[in-house]
Amino acid sequence: MSKVTAVKNILRLFKRKFMKRLGDFRRSFWYYHLWPHYYKKYSKQPIDEKKVVLAYSSLYKTLPDNLRCIKEELEGRGYNCVVVNRGEGDNRYKNKVINELSKFIDCKFFFKEFGNCRALFLVDYYFPAFANKPREGQDIVQLWHACGAFKMWGYSTVDKKWGANKDSLDKFPVHNTYTNVCVSSQKVSFAYAEAFNCNEAVVKPLGTPRTDVYFDPDFVKSGRDTLNQLCPGIEGKKVILYAPTFRGNSLRNSYMRNTLDLDALYDNLHEDYALVMKLHPLTAKAFKLTEEQQEKYNGFLYDVSKAANIDTALCAADIVISDYSSLIFEYSLLERPMIFYAYDLEKYENDRSFYFDYRSFVPGEIVEDTEGIINEVKRLETGFDRNKVINFKNDFMSACDGNSTKRICDYIFNN
Repeated sequence: MSKVTAVKNILRLFKRKFMKRLGDFRRSFWYYHLWPHYYKKYSKQPIDEKKVVLAYSSLYKTLPDNLRCIKEELEGRGYNCVVVNRGEGDNRYKNKVINELSKFIDCKFFFKEFGNCRALFLVDYYFPAFANKPREGQDIVQLWHACGAFKMWGYSTVDKKWGANKDSLDKFPVHNTYTNVCVSSQKVSFAYAEAFNCNEAVVKPLGTPRTDVYFDPDFVKSGRDTLNQLCPGIEGKKVILYAPTFRGNSLRNSYMRNTLDLDALYDNLHEDYALVMKLHPLTAKAFKLTEEQQEKYNGFLYDVSKAANIDTALCAADIVISDYSSLIFEYSLLERPMIFYAYDLEKYENDRSFYFDYRSFVPGEIVEDTEGIINEVKRLETGFDRNKVINFKNDFMSACDGNSTKRICDYIFNN
């Protein structure tokens, strides 16, 4: 190694350590000084009993479904709902100075609204909300963005390949201010208590707002009508929805490889079925059908990752193929067959792990390759074990009955 290369390596290592220390200092300043200052300042005002804050990060492009349901219900009851779609974790600008300034402004805006609100509703990680315990008379309600409990997250994944560093969480605790965590059934309460490092008494099986639409027959029917418009040529065919989750050891490093043999699927299934892909938002950009593929698989293969929301796609599907995605909980409400394409199960178990034993937990056949998918689709033509799906639904979605939104609002504001 030359002296020049050695010097460059030393400088690179020094820069990396310096930036890490700078980042820790910045987080410490915000978490322990600036944010508590903001909250103390704006919480001097009396609580506005009719003011509610709905906060989410720029990870979401639009108001998340759970928050939208709560907003519509509360506005119908006369509440003032303030939407805050900004957060400390957002990096919207390429210029670092502008980005830091925007975070300063965004967080001040958040605490100004949060300081005197009656309740704060969240659907995910929202770092500024973890710097201060709510005062008496305030609630911080975590709705979470998914139903049930499948793959591990939060404190359950500390020091795993997927997960936060324990030292970091000790310095900057997260999920530590919730007064209520709403879940889809009592059976998953332990998982949320573990993931959020909170008392299980805080976790309440009140349901999941976004599932209410699955109990509306008109909405369920509209799913297929919408898909027929988006995918000309599928009329009269059964719809197989392929909806996998992402891979990778963090959201920023997420990826998804297409391991399906599309030719084999087409040759064996195209006469009676249409294969519709709805990929995870973090990985949808990585997959794109070429013009040649679109022509070759016309009438059989469609990618609706951007064109259709997941609720519409699930309601339109006769069969769902997934892997480790929590969408299986919503789909169980429709009591339809599922296939689990878990070609990398052992690796996923090692990297992320599950709250329940995967092989005995999932309500459908586990397959490892395209041939397995084809065989299972053919087998399902003779019928499937609906009771297995119903039992799964009763275990993990018992609090979802079409009235989750109303029940949550009644509980938070009437108790």
